[in-house]
Amino acid sequence: TTTTTTTSSPTTLSTTTVSTTNTAASSGPTQIPVLGYHQIGNDASYFSTTLINFTTQLSLLARLGYQTITPEQYVNWVKGVSTGLPAKPILITFDDNIANAAAATAVLQAYGYFATMYTVTGFADAPDGWNMPWSQLTSLNSTGAWNFQLHAGPLGHTLFPNVTCNVYYVCRLAGEAVADFQMRVTTDILIGDAMLQVMSLTSSPSTTFAVPWDNRGQTSTDTEINPWFSNYLASRFSVVFHQDWGYAVGANRRYRFEVHSDTTIEQFAAALSDVKFSRAG
Repeated sequence: TTTTTTTSSPTTLSTTTVSTTNTAASSGPTQIPVLGYHQIGNDASYFSTTLINFTTQLSLLARLGYQTITPEQYVNWVKGVSTGLPAKPILITFDDNIANAAAATAVLQAYGYFATMYTVTGFADAPDGWNMPWSQLTSLNSTGAWNFQLHAGPLGHTLFPNVTCNVYYVCRLAGEAVADFQMRVTTDILIGDAMLQVMSLTSSPSTTFAVPWDNRGQTSTDTEINPWFSNYLASRFSVVFHQDWGYAVGANRRYRFEVHSDTTIEQFAAALSDVKFSRAG
């Protein structure tokens, strides 16, 4: 079936035709959309979504019959297990534990939804007013509207200063041996994931991972480390989310549609049926 839905936002008033075909069969849904957000606010940042637009987007999801799922349910579906899934599942995610993302909580609750925060533990360790400290993450957890997975450990979301290749997980320092690079990366990820459990935000190691720094952090031109990094993530996490589909290859690398300040409701609606959200990818 097809439904015509009139939607509005501060900058958009339009009639959008979207497919509402129930794709659930005995084997479960054939597609699960995954949405990626960063901020909820009115600032001019490309990575910010206004509260009004976020509400409009969730309202559309609700009218189309989508229900949110956990990362664990998503992982099971990728592996071929659809038991317990709603007919139209969706995974809503946020990155970076930015403080203003907490504004999404009331909207999520209003629609009976929940989201997953891909958490940078280093930001929580040393809050600067922009990112949530552990106390706020704990408070967020108590609402029942949030799940948590690892985005980066103590240093994994930092940039090296004054060098061409500056992303922590995919760049080597001057003179850094491959073995030392590997130890630095694995230690940061292991400490970060352990901290999520110590702070009772997760009860077991993260099964999914969102690569930091978007496209910049997804691969490396350093041929000595790039195969190792991709293989390490593949062995450590059941699902690894990428924003650049060119890097999202392999059984456990999955695509997210990133919602930005300029994402129109038409683009948002069209993204829900993107073939990249199929189990095959």
